[in-house]
Amino acid sequence: MLQTVVFGLISGSILAVAATGFALIRQTEGFLNIAHGQFLLVGAYLGVLFTGELGLGLVVAGVATFVCVGLIALVCARFIFDPVREKGALVLLFTSVGVAYVLYATSIIVFGVDIQSFDVDFGDIIEIGSIGITPIELGMIGVFVLTVVGLVLFFNKTRVGTWVRATASNPDLARVRGVPVRLVSSAVWFVAGGLGGLAGILIGLNSAITTELGWNSTMLILAATVLGGLGRVYGVMAAAIFLGLVTNLATEVVDPAYSTLIAFGALILVLLIRPEGLFSVERRTEQAG
Repeated sequence: MLQTVVFGLISGSILAVAATGFALIRQTEGFLNIAHGQFLLVGAYLGVLFTGELGLGLVVAGVATFVCVGLIALVCARFIFDPVREKGALVLLFTSVGVAYVLYATSIIVFGVDIQSFDVDFGDIIEIGSIGITPIELGMIGVFVLTVVGLVLFFNKTRVGTWVRATASNPDLARVRGVPVRLVSSAVWFVAGGLGGLAGILIGLNSAITTELGWNSTMLILAATVLGGLGRVYGVMAAAIFLGLVTNLATEVVDPAYSTLIAFGALILVLLIRPEGLFSVERRTEQAG
C-alpha cells in the first residue's frame, strides 16, 4: 500500500507540473488552451533529443527543454492567439484546438511515429522500510516541489509576479493602473509552455513516449483543472496530487486498466457535491457577500 502511495505521488507530481501551466493560461488569458497538451509532446521529444543525440545531462536537458518549449508557446501567443484575442474566449478555445493539431502534426513530421524512451540511468533503488524509489523518481517529486516553491516566490516576491496576480484578478483595472499587460502575458505564456515541456520529460521518464502523449494528457489536465477550481493554480496542483493518488490506489482493488475510470468517477462525484471544485474560493466569496 505504501509503495502504491509513492507511485501515486509520482504520478500526481507529474500531472501537477503539467496542469500548472494550463491553469496559469486559464487564469490570466481567460480560456482553456487545448494546445497545452502538445507542449508536453514536444517537450518529451526534445528531452529525448537532448539527452540522446546531443548527450546532455538530464538536468541540462530539462532546462533547455523548458526554454525551447517556453519560446514555442510565446511564438504561438504572439502570432496566433493575440490577433484573435478580442473575439472572445470561445474563438481562442477553437484556435487552441487548431494549434494543437498543428503541433501534433509537426511533431510527427520532425520526430516520427516510433515509440521513444529515455536512455538514462535511474540509479539504484533507495529503500526506506517497505518503500523503494529510484533517484530519478525522487527527482520527479522534487520538480513538483520546486515548481510550487518557484511559483510562490514568483507571485509574492517579484514585480512581474505581482503584475500577473493583478492581471488575473482584473485585467482592465490592471491596464488602467499601468501594469504592462503585454509583458505579463509574455511571461505567463513562456512559463506555462516551459512547465508543459518539463512535464513532457517527466512523463517520458515514467512511461514510453508515443504520438498520443499530448492528447492523453489533455484529459487528465482538464480533470485536475476542473477539480481544483478553474483558474486556481494552487488548487489545481492539489487536485492533480489527489487524482494521482486515486488513480494508483484504485489498482489495489480493481484492474489497472480501470484505474483512470475510477479517478474520473471520483471527479464526477466530487463535482456533484461541490461543482465549483474542491479548492475554489467562489462559494466562500458568495457567502461573505
